[in-house]
Amino acid sequence: MEIISRFKLVSGIFFRNGCIVCGRATTSAVCTDCSNSIRYIQQPYCTKCGQPFTTHSGISHLCYDCIKGKNKFTLSRAVFEYNGAIVKLIHRFKFGDRVNLSSFFSKELFKLYEAHFGAKNITAILPVPLSTHRLKHRSYNQTQLLAEALSRKLSIPVFPQILEKIKETPPQSRLSAEKRRENVKDAYKVTDRKILKGKKVLLIDDVITTGATVNACTKALLRAGIKQVYVTTLAMRV
Repeated sequence: MEIISRFKLVSGIFFRNGCIVCGRATTSAVCTDCSNSIRYIQQPYCTKCGQPFTTHSGISHLCYDCIKGKNKFTLSRAVFEYNGAIVKLIHRFKFGDRVNLSSFFSKELFKLYEAHFGAKNITAILPVPLSTHRLKHRSYNQTQLLAEALSRKLSIPVFPQILEKIKETPPQSRLSAEKRRENVKDAYKVTDRKILKGKKVLLIDDVITTGATVNACTKALLRAGIKQVYVTTLAMRV
């Protein structure tokens, strides 16, 4: 596991007196115990949505949901399993003003992009938007920070205003899978149908749990004439 050395590369941007996750005294941004709890997603997983299978052997193949056509995007991949210290780390990034984490996270997304999306001829990067109310409350959109950082690495333009959230919704974390889908139904719209019509785009979110949010965004983009939607996220619930 190279996670410890990777965090040492960015440790200078954090307070040096404690682990960013648990607060324990450490010489790097994340202590050894927290680093050891972070897991990268590995095969076998669904060849479309990237959801890891419960077994740790065998080959990758389509999952039941993708066979049934539940997921409307073309391809989705995530970097980390959403458990252990990565949960707290993303939470610090989203709600704790640890915006400099976008530097580390974008490096991980860049490697993921090169491995899975590099040959897809993607021409635009889109962050999953926040509602106006939530953006004012939080003061920044973490997915836009990721999109902009990745855009600089890939020289692919980011279009933060193309996709807009038009419905205020309760936090998805409090809802069941079915209610999550209903919660974000018709919650997003494309503000300009001409700019990216017929293009292939990369949609960025921080975490996929049921896929309700990225599918709602994907449906809005496809209705607006986008040719294909690819999805990348920091983490996925296993």
